[in-house]
Amino acid sequence: MRLVLLICLLTGTTGKSCLRCWPELFPLIDYDLQVLWGSPGPPTELSQSIHSFFMENNTLLLPWHLAQDNLDEETATFFTHVDNAIKKLKDDKPALLEEIRIQKISLAKRLKERSEDLMQKVCNESCDILSKMEVTSCTDCQTFYLSCNDPTLCTARVMRSYKWVVILVTVLMLLAVAGIGGYFFWLQKKAAEADEGRESYLSSPESEPESEQSPKPILFESYLWPW
Repeated sequence: MRLVLLICLLTGTTGKSCLRCWPELFPLIDYDLQVLWGSPGPPTELSQSIHSFFMENNTLLLPWHLAQDNLDEETATFFTHVDNAIKKLKDDKPALLEEIRIQKISLAKRLKERSEDLMQKVCNESCDILSKMEVTSCTDCQTFYLSCNDPTLCTARVMRSYKWVVILVTVLMLLAVAGIGGYFFWLQKKAAEADEGRESYLSSPESEPESEQSPKPILFESYLWPW
């Protein structure tokens, strides 16, 4: 049994599963359940429970970036557990549904770990992906190719780099403003000191001009009246 699941790229803007991009998937799920359960077919609750895992909002699913091999492997493991649960609990529907619920949680955690591993591998300076991986965007169901340090996947790293650039520019601007402000303050201080020096100089007694003294009269009496 192998479900035809493609790469799933879930964005943070939507809480829905991106399986809407592959409408043929649910008939395949129903077919697999039919094979596992046998005639006359699985109960409706079982099908709905498995369908809801792929369609309901789930914080564990945001965001997912999965390679096809990883997704195929984990879903195959999931349906192996479903097969074992059906064999053991086929006659106990409540216990079967509870086991399916546990397996859905386990699958979500494993897929999240796979997604984190993929992000660490792609968004890494030592990324060694030799060929581009085909992915499908769940926002618009468009297919594109993912490579090392791709900004589509490595948004967190891009945002961190942008954040540091913004911080650096902000610090430089603040330093420039502080430097300009300090320079003007220094100029004002120098101007104030110069004004104070000029005023003190002008107000000092030594700086006052000496008053003109009237010339002493010259006595010529001795010359005019020698006797």
